Amino acid sequence: MKLPFQWTQMAILLLSIIILIMTIIFMENEILLPQWGSLIIIILIGIIFYLLYLAYKTYQHDSIKKLVLIGLSGVGKTSTYNYLQCKNVSSQQGFTIGTSGELGIVDTPDFDLESDIHIREVRIQQFQQFFIKYQNSIRTLLLLVNFERTDLMKQKINKTLKFLIKFNCKFSLLITNFELSENQIEDETNLKKALNFYHFQKILFVDKNKNNSELKQELMQILQETPQQQLNLNDTIFEIIQKKEQQKIMEQISHQSQQKNNLQDVFLKF
Repeated sequence: MKLPFQWTQMAILLLSIIILIMTIIFMENEILLPQWGSLIIIILIGIIFYLLYLAYKTYQHDSIKKLVLIGLSGVGKTSTYNYLQCKNVSSQQGFTIGTSGELGIVDTPDFDLESDIHIREVRIQQFQQFFIKYQNSIRTLLLLVNFERTDLMKQKINKTLKFLIKFNCKFSLLITNFELSENQIEDETNLKKALNFYHFQKILFVDKNKNNSELKQELMQILQETPQQQLNLNDTIFEIIQKKEQQKIMEQISHQSQQKNNLQDVFLKF
């Protein structure tokens, strides 16, 4: 089980307890004046309770069973988060964890890993840190696309899913802006048939003109039906590459580059 303390917090907590015990001993032996001893004790107790409070809040965040909203920019992640009337619990680096009843919902940064190399590296690092931190409490990933032409929806699904396909968890699809459909029954049937080959656990539709209770029930069903398991990042772009492996890769690249240069020198001689 992962401890709710960070190493720095643990060190400060242990140090505070040791100083507290020493202060009490010094006061009993009249080495320390009572007024100074009392002041130190009050400060130390305050520090200890504050650290315990931080640990409790961290445990709360970590233990929430999370449904993670993932998708490209503009597909409706934040609007869906707001539509579900989530109460913010934690927010950092573009990830907002909230609760809506018994649901734990995570709004995430845009999953753009193709347009710019710098943005790609930043996003990979952000998602990697998030996945590692909450790998025991992420229950499932919810891919989002906005309602439009089916071929365009497939393109957005492919751009997102290809980076996640090796994950050891099930995916569900949320189609947002479904209030734009002129015939929801027909469109829902056709889309489920057209997207069937992706084998999503469920395909849900978000109509903001309707009450959110139905969507909440469907998400709760996903939460209950999905078994809890640790998110495995092995063989994905979010896998942690150890320093030794990085060095080995760099040496291989350097060796290949040197061989290429030597080969070019040989050709130039001829």
